[in-house]
Amino acid sequence: MRFSVVIPAYNAEGSLEATVASARVQDASEFEIVISNDGSTDGTLALARRLAEADPRIVVVDGANGGCSAARNRGFGVARGEYGVLLDSDDLLEPGYLAAMSTFIDARPGFDIYSCNGTRRFGDGRSEPFLSGPAYAAETSWALPDLIFVDRIFVMAAVKRSLWERVGGFRTDLRYAEDYDFWLRSLALGARQIFTPQLLGIAVSLASSKSKDRIPHAESQIRIFSDLAAMPELSAEQRRHCAEKIALLHTRIARVELETRLQGGDYARARRTYLRVRSAYLSPRLYLAGLAVMLVSPRLYASVFARRDARRSQS
Repeated sequence: MRFSVVIPAYNAEGSLEATVASARVQDASEFEIVISNDGSTDGTLALARRLAEADPRIVVVDGANGGCSAARNRGFGVARGEYGVLLDSDDLLEPGYLAAMSTFIDARPGFDIYSCNGTRRFGDGRSEPFLSGPAYAAETSWALPDLIFVDRIFVMAAVKRSLWERVGGFRTDLRYAEDYDFWLRSLALGARQIFTPQLLGIAVSLASSKSKDRIPHAESQIRIFSDLAAMPELSAEQRRHCAEKIALLHTRIARVELETRLQGGDYARARRTYLRVRSAYLSPRLYLAGLAVMLVSPRLYASVFARRDARRSQS
């Protein structure tokens, strides 16, 4: 069996059936769908079992609530496929995912992680490529230095199960960026990755998505890069890059704290702090536009930020 689609599910009663349906319609001869229930308190487990009764390709594994990584590890632990396909319980595979990925693997053998691009779908119906820009326009292979500053791997990747075993699975002590940590540790240990620009998955962007919790997300990444830098496999230059990334993450936290204070009406030292968090803005144009507003009035900046944040929460 080439593929096991591994779906960690926690209180996913409202979305799981559609996610599983996107896997069931795949045009591939032999694959399985592993639903790993993570101690759900709603009807997720019962739904998963009903789906399994209707389709022998579906396997259900149950366990106590331990987070996404623990559920993924349980799924990989029972998976029979050579490759595990990561699929969150509120996301979707495009109908041609497995066929396209199988062709990609045959054409580019010898890699451990086969990643693709996907579509980000917003609540208001808008959609956009998950990864955009010239770097994602053609097939390419990335090494560890390419991923330290930017997570370039869309989560719906096909991962060799032997790599999961070699790396020791997904870290269960992280609440955020668990997949990013797995990619980094894998590449540090010598795994090989290759990317196809095909849009093969749909990531549903929810207002409640944990990746929107920016400070805990950055703090989790600080832990990830501190631990990564301690790995003996890294070069001195790669450790320096990790230190630079950690410094950038601290700046991002300072930016979020600044914006939170401004929303609360605390305008003291706002201009000075804004100048210090320059590196937290990926777009120079956006930063300069914000600087112009900030120089006029921190109160005006707070108002503009609040309107932008309201629009994002509705998407």
